Amino acid sequence: MQRIPASRSALPPRLRALAFALALTSTLSGCGDPDIRRGDDALGQGRYDEAIGAYEAARKRLPAQLTPNERLASAHRALAMNLMQMGRCDDARPHMALAEGLTRPVLVDYQQLYECDAARNVAKAGQVDDLKRLLAMGDTRILVLRKLMQYELDLGRDADAVSRLEAVEKRATLTTDERLRLCGVLLGLGRDVQAYPYLKTAVAMDPHDPIKRLKLAEIAETQGEAPLARDIYEALVVEYAKTPLSWLRLAEFRLRNGDPSGAHQAQVQAEALRNVALPPLQEMRPLRRSKR
Repeated sequence: MQRIPASRSALPPRLRALAFALALTSTLSGCGDPDIRRGDDALGQGRYDEAIGAYEAARKRLPAQLTPNERLASAHRALAMNLMQMGRCDDARPHMALAEGLTRPVLVDYQQLYECDAARNVAKAGQVDDLKRLLAMGDTRILVLRKLMQYELDLGRDADAVSRLEAVEKRATLTTDERLRLCGVLLGLGRDVQAYPYLKTAVAMDPHDPIKRLKLAEIAETQGEAPLARDIYEALVVEYAKTPLSWLRLAEFRLRNGDPSGAHQAQVQAEALRNVALPPLQEMRPLRRSKR
């Protein structure tokens, strides 16, 4: 049997108020049912199992309209809260479910359950379920939405996490670490346009990463920022002058942007590094866009 100190003054504030409300309701309604009176007294004294048993007994005897669902639900909720205070989150869940089935879901109960799980470092998959329930119940706190997105990223649920990104950004400023992480996730999902601002952050944080810079140049060109793309390609052929890929990408960019002569010069450099001779410019066919 679960107990807390017998004195009502020793009860947590929420339970103390609950016990008082039930006692007052019993007095005002003149309720004479012995099981209900016994349940009210046991609940007020923290004898939760006894209260639940008494209310259950009353429900079996009383007409449907007099069934003490609210009292029984309150007893289950009180027991769940007591269990959560002891860190027994999983033991509290069935009592919360029973209380919800008897009456209605109560948001603060599930907020406390999430806090209980978080304090015990419950597996993230379990916390994700708690957080999703809070959202479904109308919990509008940004910390709920943001933590859910972070945990979904941790669990590899990238599409679910990204689906929350717009809502998070409307209400909070992402950290640099979050932007770097989302950059890779969005690119992995093929959402280049959405990844573009995050990729800019990634390149600013690591300006010597040639792969990220090439990707940034590629997306910049599609977003109408050809000057940025040109600057990146031209910088790369200086920094990686002996790398054929740098010259090939510059050649492709120049050809796409109406500079066949510049494209030919860049490709000559690329093929020279490969020891391949090119035909004269007038005999060259248009370059194919690189698949890399």
